[in-house]
Amino acid sequence: MTTKKVAIACQGGGTHAAFTWGVLAEILETKRKWEADNEAKFEITALSGTSAGALCALATWYGLVPNTADAECGTLAKAVERLNFLWTTFAATTPAEKTLNAAVAMGLGLKKMGVPLPDGNPDGVATNLAMSSLAMMGARDVYLGFPALLAELCPDFATIDWPQVARTKTRMIAGAIEIKSGNFEAFDSHKTLEEMGLRPPRRDDEQYRVTRWRMRRALSLEGVAASGTLPEVLPAQKIPDMLFPTCTPGKTIRRDAYYWDGLYSQNPPIRLLLDAETRDEKPDEIWVVRINPQELGREVSGMADIHDRINDLAGNLSVNAELDHIMSLNKWLKKYGSDHPTLAEFKPVEIRTIKMRPESAWGLHSSTKLDRGHQHMQDLHDEGREVTKEWLAGWRQYGDDFAAYPDDARYSESSER
Repeated sequence: MTTKKVAIACQGGGTHAAFTWGVLAEILETKRKWEADNEAKFEITALSGTSAGALCALATWYGLVPNTADAECGTLAKAVERLNFLWTTFAATTPAEKTLNAAVAMGLGLKKMGVPLPDGNPDGVATNLAMSSLAMMGARDVYLGFPALLAELCPDFATIDWPQVARTKTRMIAGAIEIKSGNFEAFDSHKTLEEMGLRPPRRDDEQYRVTRWRMRRALSLEGVAASGTLPEVLPAQKIPDMLFPTCTPGKTIRRDAYYWDGLYSQNPPIRLLLDAETRDEKPDEIWVVRINPQELGREVSGMADIHDRINDLAGNLSVNAELDHIMSLNKWLKKYGSDHPTLAEFKPVEIRTIKMRPESAWGLHSSTKLDRGHQHMQDLHDEGREVTKEWLAGWRQYGDDFAAYPDDARYSESSER
């Protein structure tokens, strides 16, 4: 029985990524059942994500890789447990958090109706005072900021068994953008292995000598926090003493780096998933968990709708570009074959999409991406599980004939009417 090597790429989209929580939980639970029945059909070789998608990818990866301080790590069950922990912890729980969540929803609702409310300043004194007041009133540190949340999500990050990760080659990538340079930056577990001498460095890795506007960094909790730093809400994530190239060939500088949400770079990182030592190490399939709908089944009317649609389109710009690149490679491989010297290191990679039902995708708004209410996120989780259960049944039944990108990113004509 052929086992497919699968990489899962998770789009960002605020709390709408609770859908991804359900998707990943169902994938993991189904994999566990199929393995118990001796019917394993896929191996998860890599996860990538941006923003809340990066949080989901990290929770899953952390549970899947061995850890010298936690014997439960390195299992499908631990990955599911970490996903559940992430989203139940992230939800508004205390009275102060629920009050804040309701106030944010009210403010965004008033703005949507055209009420001219002032914009907040995440770096302002008023915001800092408000955060301190919320903490005094009972808002948890894990609710108010990503560093505390990620520290609890991955309490033994420092004791990950990296030599074993090198052997299994299970990869994790989070995307972010560095504000000053404008670099698309990826926090990559493979880069960690390279720096530890557990994986050979890439032959063409010139990122510290040549300005290319793309950088790979070692995976860190700070890097994943950077991926989720929405500039309208949170101050830029600072990571000190980072190395950058300069305009002078071969000359580098060290400085503090400042990061914003990966929405402005790669949403999510996909091309890097094909960056492997050998063709055999590359994934056979990439499953893209799409949060931002490509198509819209209703009219755009008014500034609120315009803002929502701009948000969707911005979230899809980079993913469509990266997927089109892979589609072009697939086309060339089909035409010329991998024996062609230029294509010798590549192999065809099938892309598949897991997406929300149209009524959900078109019923959500950019404002609901900030809704941290438990029921809102639980509903999206439940839909993610239901959709993925059906999706996996189809994938298993139809095999290579199962729906693939770009057609599967669309909704049926009947749903567009």
